[in-house]
Amino acid sequence: MIEEHEELHNELKKATMIPGAVGKAAKHVAEVLHPHFEKENELALPIIGITRDLGEGKTSEDYSEALELFERFRPEYENMLKEHIEIVTALEKLEAAARKAKNRAVLKFAHELKLHAKTEEDLTYPAVLMAGRLLKHPQ
Repeated sequence: MIEEHEELHNELKKATMIPGAVGKAAKHVAEVLHPHFEKENELALPIIGITRDLGEGKTSEDYSEALELFERFRPEYENMLKEHIEIVTALEKLEAAARKAKNRAVLKFAHELKLHAKTEEDLTYPAVLMAGRLLKHPQ
């Protein structure tokens, strides 16, 4: 997922260089997205990295660090969902600007980033929450 974040970040960077309304809207997306991606990369993604071992009942030296990250993630969870609302709102403005400019590439990018956010809400974050519960209360 870190690689996916990097790829999305690179595509967004390209969009910010487009003159006019599209570039301006892309810059706003970047402003709200960057700190959110940093938080995910720091708190959520390392936990996702151990979910397979957890699910298979294996042990790992990484569990104690993952538990510490989970304890930091848990109070941020609701805020991260709120950040997604802000990000999606910014992406909708980017989509509108891209549609008006007939920029299909940016329109596609904005749609893909919205799907990425939905996947995090429906899969990634719940997986982090379940992993945290397993780390706190191993079976």
